[in-house]
Amino acid sequence: MESPIALVVNSPDGSLSVHQPAVDLLKTIDQALVVVAIIGKYRTGKSYLLNRLAGKQKGFEIGGRVQSETKGIWMWALPHPRMEDCCLLLLDTEGLGHVEKGNESNDNKIFALAFLLSSMFVYNSKGAIDQQALQDINYVTELTKIIRSISGEEDDHGEEFMQYFPGFVWVVRDFCLELKINKKEVTADEYLEDALKLKEGIALC
Repeated sequence: MESPIALVVNSPDGSLSVHQPAVDLLKTIDQALVVVAIIGKYRTGKSYLLNRLAGKQKGFEIGGRVQSETKGIWMWALPHPRMEDCCLLLLDTEGLGHVEKGNESNDNKIFALAFLLSSMFVYNSKGAIDQQALQDINYVTELTKIIRSISGEEDDHGEEFMQYFPGFVWVVRDFCLELKINKKEVTADEYLEDALKLKEGIALC
């Protein structure tokens, strides 16, 4: 594909529909798909990051305006840079939390679709990890539990859990704080682990 096209159209009334030309194009691909979907708050550089992953300067629409550029879910099929027998399918999603939306229902639908379609799920955030980001990540785990329940799997072992959970990458952008907790230097992984700990008196779900 020379440029991305819409896969899921987000109508003004909040309803989502599949864009048939995208489906027709996918039917012509006879290689295995590696699907990378990105989700996160609007105006945080998701489209720019996917363009970099594609190795292109242009592709998904980016801009400096306060209004979101991406609506619904857009896709871009490209040759996989490392696996000759695979096609890389990049999915760019409409940003979460836009002020033009009246409720979270539409965001949740797009979030769930991106998660279910992906083999690698990228969560994009800016600055320090905050409560909203943790709620979004908790939504991912709840989706996984629902999928496992529908499939009849109830085991909580990690190997079974990973069958229903795509690869996951959390991209933290524009982070300028010192990585210190209780005056002790920590790694990025330790910072994330501390943020994910259940705090006394706080329930994530």
